[in-house]
Amino acid sequence: MSYNNLSYNIDNPQILWLEKVGYDSANKRMIARVAYALHDVVYFNMMPKANWTNVIRYMFELEGNTKGLKKIAVGGYYNTIRNILRHIDVIRYEGKTLKPGKNWNKFFHKDIEWDWFTTDTNGKGWGRIVK
Repeated sequence: MSYNNLSYNIDNPQILWLEKVGYDSANKRMIARVAYALHDVVYFNMMPKANWTNVIRYMFELEGNTKGLKKIAVGGYYNTIRNILRHIDVIRYEGKTLKPGKNWNKFFHKDIEWDWFTTDTNGKGWGRIVK
């Protein structure tokens, strides 16, 4: 079997991952995990207050993780995801309340891929619109 037609280096898994999946796929996986809860909490007011803490709590509730919901810490990675969503203008704040941003519909549109934005992978939580 000949591998001469390969357009990437299969000997380097990191390069292969970057070329095929994208360097920010882990962040986008977490964004996908949060997306349903975000939509319901902000758009349908499924929690008493539309804030990030309630988005995360609702996400865990939807996943069936009801043990210790009051003890869930939303720091770390989830704050990174919140910051990314703010930078790409999917969400915004009015005071302490989460509201849909300018790109809310684009983000949740079923026919639009998420290649219109990229995210950082170093935990600082920025996103950048590229399309």
